[in-house]
Amino acid sequence: MNCKRIAFVFMALTLFVTSIAAAAPAANNAPTLSVDGEGTGIAAPDRATVTIGVTSQAADAGKAQSSNALTTEQVTKAIKALGIEAKDIQTNNYSFRPNYRTSDNRRHEISGYTVNNSIIVIVRDINKTGKVIDAALNAGANEIHSLDFAASNTQAIRKEALTKAVQDARDKADILAQGLGKRIIGIKNVSESTGYLESRRYDNAMLAASKTAAATTIEPGSLSLTARVHIDYILEN
Repeated sequence: MNCKRIAFVFMALTLFVTSIAAAAPAANNAPTLSVDGEGTGIAAPDRATVTIGVTSQAADAGKAQSSNALTTEQVTKAIKALGIEAKDIQTNNYSFRPNYRTSDNRRHEISGYTVNNSIIVIVRDINKTGKVIDAALNAGANEIHSLDFAASNTQAIRKEALTKAVQDARDKADILAQGLGKRIIGIKNVSESTGYLESRRYDNAMLAASKTAAATTIEPGSLSLTARVHIDYILEN
């Protein structure tokens, strides 16, 4: 390679590097528009979880235990008769405790025993939720601790929420940019914060009301997931 060709290549590289260096500050100094967006995805519950309690009391420890075991077995059989599989019924909590007299001079005397057995039932056919509660109560259960509705597949709901959040941010950015007499030419930064698809829970008052009805009617309603995004848009100079 002769000296003239070397000089030409060196000059070309110098001009290329100089052009990049000149463009970088221009991009870094471009005005930005920061916008937050929010979107919500909606899902229909397809699964219910019911926590059922059986509490038994007796003066004799053995009778309290046997009475509770018998009632719990009857409750389990009634639930299985609705088509709930054994794998979807499990013990959540079991307690056995003595009861003491409340009078001042007899506080250390045992007056009886209390046994509590709580079971969790997963209802995969959501239309059977009310029937499971009724069957359990009719079989001897005396407590419904909680009822939660959930959706098994959250991917589609999360995608829906994020898509809406991005669109919300873009809509806001377009309005602001237009008002400023600017045009969006790019994106500098993006961050997102997506929540969880929270289960829908019936509180104790709602469950107590349902137990007084001839047949328990449960409305699962809908579940929601909210996503938030923060986007820094680049505006033209």
